[in-house]
Amino acid sequence: TNWILHALVWLPVLGIALVLGTEERKAKTVAFWCSVIVLVLSLGLWWAFDPTISGFQMESTATWIEAWGVNYSLGIDGISLFMVMLTTFSTSLAILGSFNYIQVRERAFYALMLLLEAAVVGVFVATDVFLFYVFFELTLIPMYFIVGVWGGERRIYAAIKFFLYTAFGSLLMLVGIMYLFYQSKNLLGAPSFAYADFLGVPLTGTEQLWLFAAFALAFSIKVPVFPLHTWLPDAHVEAPTAGSVLLAAILLKMAGYGFIRFSIGLFPAASDFFTPLIFSLSIIAIVYTSLVALMQDDMKKLIAYSSVAHMGFVTVGIFTLTKQGLEGSIIQMISHGLISAALFLCVGVVYDRVHSRLISSYGGLVHITPKYAVLFMIFTLAALGLPGTSGF
Repeated sequence: TNWILHALVWLPVLGIALVLGTEERKAKTVAFWCSVIVLVLSLGLWWAFDPTISGFQMESTATWIEAWGVNYSLGIDGISLFMVMLTTFSTSLAILGSFNYIQVRERAFYALMLLLEAAVVGVFVATDVFLFYVFFELTLIPMYFIVGVWGGERRIYAAIKFFLYTAFGSLLMLVGIMYLFYQSKNLLGAPSFAYADFLGVPLTGTEQLWLFAAFALAFSIKVPVFPLHTWLPDAHVEAPTAGSVLLAAILLKMAGYGFIRFSIGLFPAASDFFTPLIFSLSIIAIVYTSLVALMQDDMKKLIAYSSVAHMGFVTVGIFTLTKQGLEGSIIQMISHGLISAALFLCVGVVYDRVHSRLISSYGGLVHITPKYAVLFMIFTLAALGLPGTSGF
């Protein structure tokens, strides 16, 4: 089983080479089948993973930058297991949903989609913190171009705003990583970016507070937490359908994963200290963005604001700092990933035909496309939390 995590990261990269080497009109088919192969492999994780064993499984390590103590280290635990499967499923769905939407520069588009998949899977399986940061930053590049090249009229504005917001938070996280690196080096006598070594670094209360702030700001922008959420509606509205699907389904989940893995895992005392603040901002986000969503006449913007509200429940669950709260937040992340992806795909179906995202464009669809209307209603009710659905 040691090879499978490497395959999940590098098969999409191989797919990029195949996509770029094929004809323009065949690029989408090649990209789709590459993503399906990765999806099928990821499903095998369900049987290969042993839930009775705590910690990381299927671990493998190779020296990368020896002088800095950087290793190419991969592993998976119960949290990242579901995030990887959500990523591979969402990517295949997004590529399939782009077949009719993307008509120009198809090879470049599908190559970027596969690059984004490889980077996000890398985020969830990296056990070396430097490697995690590389993958975390790498996700910005394909999404920037997906929004900026294939997006709507204000695509450049939305892409730059998305990049600046998330890159700024990531730089502060890098400062925190380097501080932990030097503390770990002084403790061990050798350089190391291993997550397990970072866990063993003794930190004072003040150090935990500052480091938590550095990591949490990066993840708060990515979730996003109020009032750092303003980039998300713009990115969703201007992004192509596939971009909106992946942004909602998996990119926001990297932040929730980061909160659990790093903010709480490395700085437990600071997490407890900042809990009232996170609770307050999350509740404001839930109430405020829900009210803003009610005022929207653009369907994609409505779903975008509702996503901020839903992710507010995720951060509340995480910072209960209890087993039930953490499990609930993971369930909510998976649920939101599936529901929001489905809703953005439904909006894309109508936009492809009428070239409008106005809510008024959806009137009378039940008489024209009854099966579509039923599916759209099911996903809408799931987002509202109807009992019997994952949203509930």
